[in-house]
Amino acid sequence: MVNVRVALMRRVKTPAGWRYYPAAYSPNGRVKPDFAVVAGKEIKHPVGYYVLRYCRGPRPVFEPLKGVSPAEAEARRRKKESQLSLSVAAKKADLKVEPIDPDRKLLSAQLQHFIAATVARGSLEAAEVYELACKEFLSVTGHRYVDELDPQDLVVFQKAQFARGMSPRTVSNRHANVKAFLLFCGVDTKSLPKPPKYDKTMPEIYTDSELSALFNHVTSPGGNLLFRVLIQTGVREQEAMHLEWADIDPDRKILSLKSKVKKYGFRLKDFEERELPLNDDLLQRLLSYKKERASDGALIFPKNGHPDGHMLRTLKRLVRAAGLNCGECEGCLGKARECENWYLHKFRATYCTKLLRSGIDIRTVQAMMGHVDLESTMRYLRPAESEPTQSRINGMTWW
Repeated sequence: MVNVRVALMRRVKTPAGWRYYPAAYSPNGRVKPDFAVVAGKEIKHPVGYYVLRYCRGPRPVFEPLKGVSPAEAEARRRKKESQLSLSVAAKKADLKVEPIDPDRKLLSAQLQHFIAATVARGSLEAAEVYELACKEFLSVTGHRYVDELDPQDLVVFQKAQFARGMSPRTVSNRHANVKAFLLFCGVDTKSLPKPPKYDKTMPEIYTDSELSALFNHVTSPGGNLLFRVLIQTGVREQEAMHLEWADIDPDRKILSLKSKVKKYGFRLKDFEERELPLNDDLLQRLLSYKKERASDGALIFPKNGHPDGHMLRTLKRLVRAAGLNCGECEGCLGKARECENWYLHKFRATYCTKLLRSGIDIRTVQAMMGHVDLESTMRYLRPAESEPTQSRINGMTWW
């Protein structure tokens, strides 16, 4: 039987010279940093590096992994083991496995670079959407290299999406995501087919009655304040998660939004730092909440001392408990009973619409929203439908 096992070793410096020893693992399967197994005992050797040991025929091979973290070393060990297993299986099935051509761009590698670049500029949500769409695209087309791409691949991808029951709008969005990736790869996107057309819907915002019901029924201090911050500042979910008390200037009545890369690994979308005015009521609520929780740490809305990544779940739970579910959407009729009418980004759309309807000029609203262009801001604006508008319509002379 062919041996495809790959061992993770650590080459360490000892008084007797450089030696190879097996890497040490913790009970949860993770590699213990700097530790090696010497004569059955785990001994720390800070000076050294990880090595992959496997066999190529009867000959042992030692593949150095200099400058690699313990987690990455273990990931590479598993990958190498999978590659060897695949090679053996292909040989048994009399299949030819073509080696990677170093002179051609791998689509998988380009996708990794594309996602990393998206994350680096602070667009975490976009990175997730890009990765999902592009991985599906590569799976459908089956291509390995950039130079294999053809404009008709997008047509094949769109047909596969429709076959899965996706809506024209979703397919169009996936088309745009893949197009951005192809542009990153250096593909001429002018010859690409157009995305499918769909009926454009108006942005969804909360009505005044919905907001009143929310704040009347959700009385928990943290939840009530969180939703007030979302509706009165329009901050994104990631921005709300990383808000700190130091971001509030009580004298200037300002909330500052900035990246916190060193502390939390968080970067603002498009690097758009900005200052948002706080009204007196919200400022006093924030200061009172801080006084009551002086020992909770730097974050305004922490979860066990860390940024709370479950704000949407909190909203759904509180809305359901308050009896505010619509009772008609698929979410309400499902097992989780999570109403689709309530979601975090809807606060942001409501904030933007209210700013524009109040008469604040669009350039100022653009800056407050952290948008790089006016088109992004205008997408949030929902046509007026309030009682004053209805009153004006009723009072008009039509002929």
